[in-house]
Amino acid sequence: MSTTDTINQLMQAEALPQTALKNKVATQNLQVSAYQYVNTKLAALATASKALSSSDTWGSMKTTSSSDAAVVTAQAGAAAGSLSFRVESVATTHTMTFTGTSVASATDAAAWPVMTGNTFDVTLKDGTTKTLTPSDKSLQSVVAAINGETNSLYKASAVQIGSGQYTLQLTAKTSGATASFDATKLPSGLNLGAATTTVQGVDAQLKIGEGAGAYTINSATNTFAGVLPGLTVTATRAQAATDAPVTVSVAADADAVAAKVQALVDGLNAALTEISMQSRAKTGTAAAGALVGDSSLRSLRQDLLSSVSTGVAGVDPLKPGITSSVADVGVVLSRDGTVSFDKAKFLDALAKDPAKTQRYFDSYTETDSKTATNPAGKGTEGMFQPTFDVARGLGRKLETVSLVATEGVTTPGAPLSTAKQGTLQGLIQRRNASISDLNDQVSEWDTRLDLRRAGLERQFSAMEVALGKMQQQSSWLSGQLASLG
Repeated sequence: MSTTDTINQLMQAEALPQTALKNKVATQNLQVSAYQYVNTKLAALATASKALSSSDTWGSMKTTSSSDAAVVTAQAGAAAGSLSFRVESVATTHTMTFTGTSVASATDAAAWPVMTGNTFDVTLKDGTTKTLTPSDKSLQSVVAAINGETNSLYKASAVQIGSGQYTLQLTAKTSGATASFDATKLPSGLNLGAATTTVQGVDAQLKIGEGAGAYTINSATNTFAGVLPGLTVTATRAQAATDAPVTVSVAADADAVAAKVQALVDGLNAALTEISMQSRAKTGTAAAGALVGDSSLRSLRQDLLSSVSTGVAGVDPLKPGITSSVADVGVVLSRDGTVSFDKAKFLDALAKDPAKTQRYFDSYTETDSKTATNPAGKGTEGMFQPTFDVARGLGRKLETVSLVATEGVTTPGAPLSTAKQGTLQGLIQRRNASISDLNDQVSEWDTRLDLRRAGLERQFSAMEVALGKMQQQSSWLSGQLASLG
């Protein structure tokens, strides 16, 4: 008889309650993961929804430039328009190089001393001079001393001007004409002879117009801000006389707005798909979702679909009581519970009436916490309640549904101090608390089963001893009986 196998089989039966607990833990872990998947999709939907309540989205502008001589960018609030100009010059940084003499080594201070004494003077940004004392008389030490002075007018480099020939080069710290310096601003006390201008610092210049009415604008950098309201031009190269003028333009970017709406629809479909997958019933070979029959997910799905199906009230200010379907701007709810986006229809509506089209997504009604029955505007705890916006537009409604589920904020724009726990966060927290409790019970069963195994092992060990004695007695009796025969 194998007592070990017998004990193991008995322990399997004894462990059935613990196994049931472990199965519950596994099931609830799957449910927590499912809630987290849904939460992630809704957080992404909230982000896409918020984008449609941004003035930057509805004020999106696109820019074009007819030449690579200049690039153009538009900031928020940029006005539509165009401008033609020529890039006469690009900004350069003033540079002077000592060419009167050179040293054979940038690091040797003995054979090729760069300094006439132990110190030298440099010009500072405010026009005054300052005496510097490098560690030795080498070119490398002089460069380090200049670069170590933050208020110096220039920065220094050790450059090679020929085989075994090194000298000092000074470069203005900023580009443009005003940062240029002449020989009177060069360091004194150096043994490098005269310096020549390697690069003359000049401003970037745009010439706008032709003939007597033409005018120029300068920039110490290559960037020209506000050439048109909200428009920045960056010159990249000077144009030749035969080059055609650069024409830059800025116009409303309807495609960028449509892309934001498409992102909203995609985020909504992703959330609906995730909810359906996690709550589906078993069909054929397809396993049931981890949250099959979950009433919270069923309610959440209905809220999302209702945001689309109920339309938007007051799109037309002259007809505040009329509700308009979002299908008018290309967002269509299908019978299978998916949402599609007709970009062409949206672009057509946006071109005809941009403000009205925006209201389909971004409209809301301001509410005041003060009412006839609550003139102080206080909540149940005696605290003043903030003024909130009631969502009407599709983007705002979906944002509200998403935030209620993920963060607990009941109204878009409400301060985080008013946030409660999100619906999904609460479900996840309760499941985690249950899992923790179940794991404690599993641990208690580990102790109980260890004690039970020890008891069985003692019992079977005693039984084996008793059986051994009986076998010895049987053998003795068999021997005695055999001797009598």
